[in-house]
Amino acid sequence: MLKPFDLLYVLLTLGLLAVGVVLGNDLSTVWGKDPREIVIDEYAAFLIPLYFTPVRLVPLLIAFIAFRLFDILKPPPLRSLERLRGGWGIMLDDIGAAVYTTVIVLVATLVFNL
Repeated sequence: MLKPFDLLYVLLTLGLLAVGVVLGNDLSTVWGKDPREIVIDEYAAFLIPLYFTPVRLVPLLIAFIAFRLFDILKPPPLRSLERLRGGWGIMLDDIGAAVYTTVIVLVATLVFNL
């Protein structure tokens, strides 16, 4: 069962992800496909690995660097997710990067006892 803070964190994350899809739908019609001006996708998606990251410098750096690398390089299937229309394409590639980052953080934390 989620503790009250955990439940608030999950609800906030899901809410921001939903807002990102809606804003992405609207703003992509004006600014084009995945414009640089839309950054809610990075902020909202980065909350996913942060939930699983120990609050210590090295794990936080690993999470940040891994997320940025996955977001920039877009390994499969992230590039194909980015091609989806509107807000879903804007948000899902970052959510995928967040999932990859979460795996890296969890593995690094367990293997290296961070």
